[in-house]
Amino acid sequence: MTTSHALHLFASSRATGAAAGEAGQVAAGAAVTLAPKAAMTLRIAEGQAWVTLGQGLGDGSDMFLCAGQSLPVAAGQSVVVEPLNGRRLQYRWVRGDAADARPATWWRRASVGNGAPAWGDACCA
Repeated sequence: MTTSHALHLFASSRATGAAAGEAGQVAAGAAVTLAPKAAMTLRIAEGQAWVTLGQGLGDGSDMFLCAGQSLPVAAGQSVVVEPLNGRRLQYRWVRGDAADARPATWWRRASVGNGAPAWGDACCA
């Protein structure tokens, strides 16, 4: 099976210009690509997420977030959000870089990539 065949197994959608306070859901087996027009914070409301934070062509960071955790996202930066464990995922956009956030001590162990901070309590995944 090629990579392109594997990618077609997952439903995907693209949401640009996400608004502050906007809530969204991602069904099990699906993924959503987000690209906010202003700096926002992605907050996981329910479930566990596999998040790929795009830094530009060929550069990105993968991380896992659980309900209650947040991740700052720069204006125009792409974010791919996918639920884990075969369950749906609910998320919310919050205006600004870090609303109700504190550094996650697990970040350096759980991430791959640029080392940008994620915020919230440690994930139980």
